This record gives sequence, structure tokens and C-alpha cells, in this order.
Amino acid sequence: MPGSSASGPPRAFRRFAAKLAGARRGRYPAGVELLVSDVPAWILLGAAFVFGAIWGSFFNVAIYRWPRDMSVVRPPSTCPSCQTPIPIRHNVPILGYLFLRGRTACCGAPLSARYPIVEALSGVLCLALVQRFVVNAVDETPLWRASMVSLAYFCFVGGLIIATFVDLEFMEIPDEVSLPGAALGLATAVFREQPGAEAAALGAGGGFLVIQLLFVWSYEHLTGRRGMGEGDSKLLMMIGAFLGWQGALFAVFAGAAQGLITFAMTRLTALFGVRVEHVGQPAADGGEDAALDEGEPPPDYWGHMKLPFGPFLALGALEYLFFGDVAVDAWFRLVQGG
Repeated sequence: MPGSSASGPPRAFRRFAAKLAGARRGRYPAGVELLVSDVPAWILLGAAFVFGAIWGSFFNVAIYRWPRDMSVVRPPSTCPSCQTPIPIRHNVPILGYLFLRGRTACCGAPLSARYPIVEALSGVLCLALVQRFVVNAVDETPLWRASMVSLAYFCFVGGLIIATFVDLEFMEIPDEVSLPGAALGLATAVFREQPGAEAAALGAGGGFLVIQLLFVWSYEHLTGRRGMGEGDSKLLMMIGAFLGWQGALFAVFAGAAQGLITFAMTRLTALFGVRVEHVGQPAADGGEDAALDEGEPPPDYWGHMKLPFGPFLALGALEYLFFGDVAVDAWFRLVQGG
């Protein structure tokens, strides 16, 4: 593995630089492609983390603006308190937040810890994707092809990040995430080895219909209230488009199990005297009542606490994406009691 010794990275870097220099001088035949084995892993992984963290800054913009029906293009980044434009030097992912000590430079207002969390999470997940789809690829795999596969999955992961944080705060999942994400998953299915175009189409359609038929329309018909929102069904459509019907099914069951555990822990905490506020209460004006559907009871008693399901679907999808059969086997052993 590159970098396993003190002399590893320099030697690997010299080989990489020599091949690039030879290609520029025309020493390699036309049509020779740069392979994943030609680039040191530490370069790939370092570039992946930086790339992911930079895009994490955009994810933060989308998390803040899409639920408020604002453009993610204009205006440029401004202070959320006084609307002063933010200079580029203060917009450096992760480091900008640390340098400013969690406060804005213009008016001193506190910044949400979500900003560095999203940027760091995006960097780490991008690094993990490159490790799996580029560094661990067969040595003869063209670098551009492995990179394109990683990029497609990074778009998917970025959508999951945005959906998670928006759902946690606003109890909704933007269509700007799910619908283009599902289209991208279906369009790139033929270029990705897994799950295949047929499984991707089945996963997208089946994932949407399972949630929409069972937990939205049927549940509402039987109880007079919705068990899930339509945003969840569209998010599962995107998950199925990237992970196939197996991944969509795993995301539903693993997400439901982890959501149930979270729900139980929250209720037990409340029983011991700790007041638990509405999990999905939005930060916008209007308080808790603005988050409730008309006619629904307040979510402050057993069985009626609103819990956003999108983050648990996203968690189950990530577990399947990175661990696959290992995650499935682990959940089966857990359900069967060991």
C-alpha cells in the first residue's frame, strides 16, 4: 500500500510525476490511459477530502436556502444575522469556522456548529468513496472511469446529507434533492457495476411506491393522518436509483429499526422527567404550530411525537453503500438474536 513506509509517498509520487511528464513529452503511445494504480493513494485520498469539504460548503448553502425558497446561486454568501457579504477568506471549509471561533466576523453573531460538521462529514464521506471505488479498484481500471463512478456516488451522498439536515430542522425533504438525484442514479446506472440498470429502475419505482402506497396514502386512509411524508417516498426513490431494490429495502428496514430505537430512547428520556421538544421543530418564525399539519394533535405524547424519517433512510443507505452484504448479515444476526 502506498505510504506504508517513510519512503513510500515520495517514491510513489516520483513514479506518478514521471509518468505524467512522460505523457506530456509524448513518450507514451496515443490512447494510453492513466490507471488507478499509477496515482499514489495518499494523493487521491487527500484530494478527495479537500474536494468533499469544499462541496460541503455548498451543501450548507442548500440546507439553509432551499427550505426558505431561496436561490443557491444568488446572492453570494452573506451573514445570516446582518446580511453582510462574507469574504472568501472566511469561507474556507472547516478552518474558517475555527479561525472565527464560531462567530461571524461582521457582527459577532454565533454560527451554527452545523457548518463545520457538514463540511467535515462531506470530506470524510468523499474520502471513503474514493477509497472504495478508486483506491480499491482493480489496478488496470482507468482513473477517469473510477473517478466518474465516485463522483456519481458523491452526488448521491451529498443529496443524503442535505436531506438529512433539512429534515431534522424543517420536517421536509426538498424535491431539489430527490428528483434530480433519482434521475442521476438512473442515468448513471449503466456505467456503474452495481446494482445494474434493471435493479436501479426497480429500486427507484418500487421504493417510491412502497412508501407512497403503504405509509402515505393507505395509512392516511385508515387513521386520518399520514405516517410519512411524500418527501420520504421521493428520497427512497433516489436511494433505489443508486442502490437498487435491495439497497432501498435495506434502507427502509434498517432506517425503521434505528428510528424506532431513537424514538424509544427519546420517550424513555421524557418518562424520567426530561422534557423533549418536537424533534422536527423548524427554526423559522411560527414555532411549533408552524410545523404541524392542520388538525393534527401536538406531538408531545406517546405515539404522536413527530420524528423525521429521512435521516434514518439516509443512514441505512450509507450503511448499505459502504458495507453491503456485511451490513445485511449484521442486521439479520441482530434480528435473530446473535
